[in-house]
Amino acid sequence: MAKERIEDRAVNYVEVCIYTESGCNVEDGEYSMRIISFIGTLDISSIGGVDDISLVKACIEENLDDLRLPEEGCAQVILKESGEWEDNHWLKYYELERVCAFES
Repeated sequence: MAKERIEDRAVNYVEVCIYTESGCNVEDGEYSMRIISFIGTLDISSIGGVDDISLVKACIEENLDDLRLPEEGCAQVILKESGEWEDNHWLKYYELERVCAFES
């Protein structure tokens, strides 16, 4: 058995583009989102747990106010994997690393 430190593990990065259209209400979920690229690995079929796609979507939804999305256009969002210990379980989540918005 090899012991590893959590600080030494690889960290995932995910690049997401969020597209908005004029007249749509972002707070009501009226936007589209696409994963453009990632560094690391994404768990897309987590059985009995939370998959990375759900965690990415949750991060976007929780930070909509901070994203400053254009009324019509695209925002490039970089997310960084993070987490914290809760008792003896690792609670994984994603955090905003960078946002760049483009008006159409």
